[in-house]
Amino acid sequence: MKVALAFFVVLCATLLIPLGHCNPLEFTNIIPISRRSLLNRRALEGDFDATLARDEQQTVYQKYLNMFKILNGTIPVPENDIDDFVQSKYVDEVAPDTDTVLEQVVGPVDVSDVLLTIGMTDAIVNEVDMLYYGGLSIGTPGQELTFDIDTGSADLWVPSPWCGTKNHYDSSQSSTYADQGRRFAVSYASGTVYGTTASDTVMIAGTAIQNQTFGIVYRESQDFQAYPNDGLLGMAFGTIAHSRGLTVFETMMKQGKLKWPCFSVHLTRAQHAGSELCWGCFDPTKATGPINWFPVSRRAYWSIAMSGFDVAGERTTFDEMVISAIDTGTTFCYFPEPVAAEIYAQIPGSKDASATYGSGFYTYPCTSQVDIGFVFGDVTFRLHPGDFNLGMSMYNPAECLGGIFAMDAAQWPPNLAIIGDEFLKSWYSVYDYSDGGRVGFAPSVNNQ
Repeated sequence: MKVALAFFVVLCATLLIPLGHCNPLEFTNIIPISRRSLLNRRALEGDFDATLARDEQQTVYQKYLNMFKILNGTIPVPENDIDDFVQSKYVDEVAPDTDTVLEQVVGPVDVSDVLLTIGMTDAIVNEVDMLYYGGLSIGTPGQELTFDIDTGSADLWVPSPWCGTKNHYDSSQSSTYADQGRRFAVSYASGTVYGTTASDTVMIAGTAIQNQTFGIVYRESQDFQAYPNDGLLGMAFGTIAHSRGLTVFETMMKQGKLKWPCFSVHLTRAQHAGSELCWGCFDPTKATGPINWFPVSRRAYWSIAMSGFDVAGERTTFDEMVISAIDTGTTFCYFPEPVAAEIYAQIPGSKDASATYGSGFYTYPCTSQVDIGFVFGDVTFRLHPGDFNLGMSMYNPAECLGGIFAMDAAQWPPNLAIIGDEFLKSWYSVYDYSDGGRVGFAPSVNNQ
């Protein structure tokens, strides 16, 4: 999907401590995120347009190139000092009672005055929630821009005036701009974006972050121009940042702007407004139950171990754990070819659609209410049937396209899955830096 973020940062190439370290009552930083249509309407009402899915599939191959190498041991996991910082400044200094905090999380509580959030817009394409983006400002005085919120990358980048008619960042208009003099480039499926790194003040929901490193893009591919967001906000670990700097969230922690070392994401379903990114907090108004926590496999991506899947109540356990990257910047779900084939083999009437749509596509009967779940630890987290159903096939109106795609075994590791918005709309997700990193899922209010 984010097909042309090539140059710098990461859209392009891109556990366990007390729950109190993500205290729900101390929210001071929430930003709403949104999604907007990229196309006015689909060519034929009800038909599935495979173009965007094919584009995203190619993007995913490029985005997780380094993840392949990390999993295969080709390159070591990069390191920075953020884990030691979190331990000393958050974990050792703050230790509330876990049970008490958990009670507060799931109980009724008015948090309107203490959440630091930004709203996000949901970009809906052909009735599919394709992209969530939110706003923040850069520079002094602040220049307002919108950013794709991406837990699958770690760079903040903005377009420069050279990028055409889109909203852009003009360094000459900021009194706090500083040129870092480093080239910034990232290759992405459809091209490469070029620029340089700089630092400036970033303002998020009234909170100022000084001297934040980011990329200024001077050239971006034409397809990126079609997206409604101006730039990209990477929320993965800074160890994979192309800018070689801390992420915005890590800088906020270092500068003492956050109460807790975690952020939380709520994604709406088929609603332009209402999505939300909560900085340093958990918003209990977006969840209907407690959090289940899972440690990250490596401090690079927000990747956790998946032990199996469930179709219609029948659980299948993997012989080898599948590492799953939890990625708000990806729309669909992507699995190794053998795993995807095994999932669809348990859906009556499903078919390999590679001959008509391309490698990795599957169809199933539109009349089916497919009940699929992913197993993390020993807990099954279900996909909403409506999110899994991407629309009817243009070749057969009785068949619909499934939202799980197979990745070519010749190009993709046998133990890597990408879990995108299709899943996250059903689960309020929390990303915690404590104890090396962990991801939490709580039932979303979307499912009420």
